[in-house]
Amino acid sequence: QAKPGEFPAVGTGKPISGELIAVDHVDRKGTLRVDRNDSQRTDDYDQALPFALLPYGKVMLHGSYAELRDVPIGTHLHGVFYVSDAPAKNQKPVFNRALQLEDDFSHFTRLKKSWRVDAVEIDKQKLAVTGVAEDGAADAKPTALVIGSWVRVWKGKGYGELKELAAGQKILANLTACTLKGPGRVTDLWLDDESRAVARDRVLAVHRQWQREHGLGCWVESVDNAAGTVTVSLFDIADPSLIKEFKAKDHVAAAVAEESLRTYDQNNDVRRGPVLEVKQVPAAPGASGVQLVFQPNPLLEGYRPKRFLRVFSGGWRIDDLPREERLYR
Repeated sequence: QAKPGEFPAVGTGKPISGELIAVDHVDRKGTLRVDRNDSQRTDDYDQALPFALLPYGKVMLHGSYAELRDVPIGTHLHGVFYVSDAPAKNQKPVFNRALQLEDDFSHFTRLKKSWRVDAVEIDKQKLAVTGVAEDGAADAKPTALVIGSWVRVWKGKGYGELKELAAGQKILANLTACTLKGPGRVTDLWLDDESRAVARDRVLAVHRQWQREHGLGCWVESVDNAAGTVTVSLFDIADPSLIKEFKAKDHVAAAVAEESLRTYDQNNDVRRGPVLEVKQVPAAPGASGVQLVFQPNPLLEGYRPKRFLRVFSGGWRIDDLPREERLYR
C-alpha cells in the first residue's frame, strides 16, 4: 500500500501492463485495459483498470519524462502500481495507484534492450523479432508482431518505409492491442539511433515547456515557523535538467496544490522567497533526491508537512493556466 507522506521502498510495487484506453489528464488519471496473462481466469480477460498517478508518479514516453496528456490513447504501457486502500476482509487488493508508466520504447530503453529483426513478410503483415540486450543476451523465443500500412516508420529526422526493414536490424517499436491480438500490433517503428534521439528530444522539449509553466511537484518535509522557512522534497516526475535550475541564493515561487498536483490559481497564489539551501539526499522511488530550503513571504496555511506544492525557479514565467486546469475557477 502507498502510504501518505512516504515514498515507497524499492521493489515493493506490482508490475502491471496494458493499453491506455481513457485519460483524465487534468487530474492525472486514466484507465488501462490490462494485458492477458496466465494468472487470470478467461472471464477476467481485458478488464479495465481505472488508475490515478501517485503525486510522485512519473510518465515516460519515447525515453523521456512526459505528462499523461502526451500519451496517445491505444499506447501499450508498462506500469508499477500500489494499493490505495487496504482491502476489506476476504477482498482482493486493487492496485490502482501508479508509481510509473512507460511506453514500450521507454521500457526497452530503460532495460537497454532492442528488437532484432529476424524476418519480414510485409504482404502477410508479419514481423518476426527477438528481444536482445545490450550485452548480446537474447530472448529464448522470437516474437511475432503485426505490421501494415498503418505503421509510422521513423528514420533519421524523417520518415522511413516498411520495405527498409531487414534481418539483423536493431529497432524499437511501440505496440497496441497486446495480448488481445497476439503479442501486439505495431504503431511506430524506429529504425536507427538518430530517429530514436529525435523522438526523445521532441517529447523532452514539450515536457520542459509544460513543467516550466506549471511548476515542479513536491511535498513539504518540514516548516520552521520561527525562521519562516519551508523544506520540500522534489518528486522524480521532471527531467533532472529542470531541477538543476534551482540554486541557492536564487529566488523560488511556490503554489499550493492538491494530491493531483492541480493548483488553485497559480498566477495569484504563488509566494516568493530566496532559496537558502539545495540539499542532496538519498533518492527513493518517486523522490528525485533533491530538497529545497526556501523562505517564502509570507508562510501560508497550505505550507504544512506532507502537503503538496508546485515550485517555480526564479527565471520561470508564472502565468494563468487554462480554466479547466485550475481548482479555483
